[in-house]
Amino acid sequence: MYELCDTPVPDHVRLAERVERFAGPIFTIYDDEIEFASGDVVRRQWMDHDDAVAVVALKPSDHDEEEWDVLLIRQYRHAPRRLMWEIPAGLRDQDGEAEVLTAARELREETDFGASTWFRLVNFVTSPGVSNEDLGIFLAVDVEHAPLGDFKREAEEAEIAVEWFGLDRVTDAVMAGKLTSPTLVTGILAVNVALNRGLDCCEKIALPIADQ
Repeated sequence: MYELCDTPVPDHVRLAERVERFAGPIFTIYDDEIEFASGDVVRRQWMDHDDAVAVVALKPSDHDEEEWDVLLIRQYRHAPRRLMWEIPAGLRDQDGEAEVLTAARELREETDFGASTWFRLVNFVTSPGVSNEDLGIFLAVDVEHAPLGDFKREAEEAEIAVEWFGLDRVTDAVMAGKLTSPTLVTGILAVNVALNRGLDCCEKIALPIADQ
């Protein structure tokens, strides 16, 4: 009987060769030749990518027939050439910063909102066939307007639109295939499960006083 959890196995295959194909500020692409215990030898290209966080921010709804509103951002994504609705998110690119503090920082930088109550929703590997990026999604409640003052958004982030939508409306759009950001899809489905089961099923995380 296998245990129902993902298992780290750093030595599952023998690394016969590694070639660095590209190195950038966020990710590096490697071309590996690996050998399995069976003796099969294959090449696999993969991306060593910074980890990331995302935030599902909720407040009591201002919309008829909705219990909760969820905070979304809309920004341009160059690879799919789309303006996409997403949940606030960002890279874990500051050394030593706790994961939840990165989430709180990204929420304020991208939306001008802060939150005093935080829960961990889920973690997922964004594209395990080609990337090692792990993304943690947090639930933020008790949300208040809290701009960072001198912080200035640039490039795609300078165009960000911020909007509160009814959670049921967003969920319907996800199920209809109208919203396709993997982080949004995962976060919205996860928060529906958490609300249905009760937030006691989620780990509550305290922020330092200065970051609330």
